Amino acid sequence: MSTHILLLLLAGLALLGSFLLPGLLRNRLLSLPIIYVSFGFLVFSLPLDLPLIDPEDRIFDRQLMEYITEFIVIISLAGTGLKMKRAPGWKTWSTGWYLLAIAMPLTIAAVALFGWTLLGLAPASAILLGAVLAPTDPVLASNVQVGPPKDDSAEDEVRFGLTLEAGLNDGLAFPFVYLALALVASTNLTDTLVTWAWWDFGYRIAVGTLCGYLLGKGMVYVFNGFQKRVAERYDTEIEEGFFVLAATLLTYSLTEIVEGYGFLAVFVAAVVSGRQNGSDTESRQQSYEAIDQVEQAVLSVFLIAFGGITATGGLADLTWQGALIGVMVLLVIRPLSGLLAFLPSKLPFVEKMAISYFGIRGVGSLYYLAYAHNSEQFPEIDTIWSIVNFTMLVSIFLHGLSVKPVLSWVDKRMGRKA
Repeated sequence: MSTHILLLLLAGLALLGSFLLPGLLRNRLLSLPIIYVSFGFLVFSLPLDLPLIDPEDRIFDRQLMEYITEFIVIISLAGTGLKMKRAPGWKTWSTGWYLLAIAMPLTIAAVALFGWTLLGLAPASAILLGAVLAPTDPVLASNVQVGPPKDDSAEDEVRFGLTLEAGLNDGLAFPFVYLALALVASTNLTDTLVTWAWWDFGYRIAVGTLCGYLLGKGMVYVFNGFQKRVAERYDTEIEEGFFVLAATLLTYSLTEIVEGYGFLAVFVAAVVSGRQNGSDTESRQQSYEAIDQVEQAVLSVFLIAFGGITATGGLADLTWQGALIGVMVLLVIRPLSGLLAFLPSKLPFVEKMAISYFGIRGVGSLYYLAYAHNSEQFPEIDTIWSIVNFTMLVSIFLHGLSVKPVLSWVDKRMGRKA
């Protein structure tokens, strides 16, 4: 059997699994990411002469990693935005604001500090590590998020807060990645920080939000306004799923062209379009299902590849200090940052604990790291790759195995139907 036929076989198995496994795993401890990563690790550990996937040292592999993870995150953010039913506002979205405005910066600072003191990373590399590991992943965190649009159950604060955080923090973590990029190439610290503050933090966030709002409204108008005309004139039918996918990619690319944060724009556009459709739950559900199917298909193949990366050298540069930081991110830094962020909140303590615990790290972290590595050369970059790979691997198993019992326990404590 030639190598490419074997790879096609693996891809076929991955896609078949994304079709069959969700129903088989319902109400069970095992999750899809656990199965796919374990399968990839096992297959790439066998003497099958499969190609080595090495984003640390191979430019092509790293660029491929950047583009694939970018696409997965874009699609995931669109799906996350379509699930948001609660009207945006300072009060209605307060759970997410605490996480974004307080917990995420605290996490970045703490990880950067430990990277600098415990690992001896250069300041730019330490900030990059913090920025990469700070966001809660929208892709792998779907099990702790609110349900799809057709789910009419009440939105509890745990699932809502984690959904909102996952939707927004990928865009809001990007300024800190750019801060690391600016520092590693800096010749004048003051000028670098001033430029970063008004451009990367101010302008790009504002433009990303504005583009998302305008394009979200515009895409809905285009679809609703021209769908019947096109169908009648050309005797054809516009598939809503394809239109949503096209709108998502257009929103991201147009925002990036004007130097805004495309991730932020995609999420905002999905929320705006969902709100504009109002009570048309069926339409939102169709859009969500189309996005979700694309995401699951690409993600299944990618997770097998990630398992292969961990089996073929992705953890080769991991030291005990790096592993300690990875574990601390998941069990100490993120939970404590979350609890501190919720000090002003009136949420019950059990919900604060649950939200703070589920800081799932995943595909977004790999995208940010690949993007940064493709942009600049950082000292100790191989160490950072190993830490991020290790943290994502531990998060997949730790959060994947605990999500159902923990959320069931929280629901029981709060008197909700599990």
